[in-house]
Amino acid sequence: DSVLEDDITETVMPQESGIAVIKTSVFNDENNDGFADLGETITYNFTVTNEGELAITSVVLTDAMLGGVITLASGDLNGDNILDVDETWLYTANYTILQSDIDAGIVSNQATVTGTSSDGSTLTDLSDDDSVLEDDITETVMPQESGIGVIKTSVFNDENNDGFADLGETITYNFTVTNEGELAITSVVLTDAMLGG
Repeated sequence: DSVLEDDITETVMPQESGIAVIKTSVFNDENNDGFADLGETITYNFTVTNEGELAITSVVLTDAMLGGVITLASGDLNGDNILDVDETWLYTANYTILQSDIDAGIVSNQATVTGTSSDGSTLTDLSDDDSVLEDDITETVMPQESGIGVIKTSVFNDENNDGFADLGETITYNFTVTNEGELAITSVVLTDAMLGG
């Protein structure tokens, strides 16, 4: 800015920093019956990327439903624990489904990734199911099976013990109703026309 000085000309480069996480899921039908059963699992895969031009340190991926902090599986190419611009970090975790998940028919949740840019700014992102530009919750559909069964048995009551059926003697019927699926059943009604309803 002066003909009397020899200061170096410096041009500031505006730098962008950002971090993103994509979370996908796969339902594992371990017994191959086509339905979600208690104790089966969902595998979650996470992809964390550097969406800016600055290196990111102190990267932490958390998912409360999966127990908190998720451990890095691969992607730190030089092993320096810094998410470089050209790196993609991969994580994986399994979740064991509960009866409440089966009843709901879907498992929905979201992860969060945080980090610190090399310019000192704190970065954070909520996971999306397919885009680094969105924050949609990851939803996993639980294939559901429902069914009800009834068994009816009978006992002839030979009230006079003569070994024969006589007018006025009775039959006792016993009914066993069972839930043959994975969903709770409400408003159960057992009817038998011969027995009056």
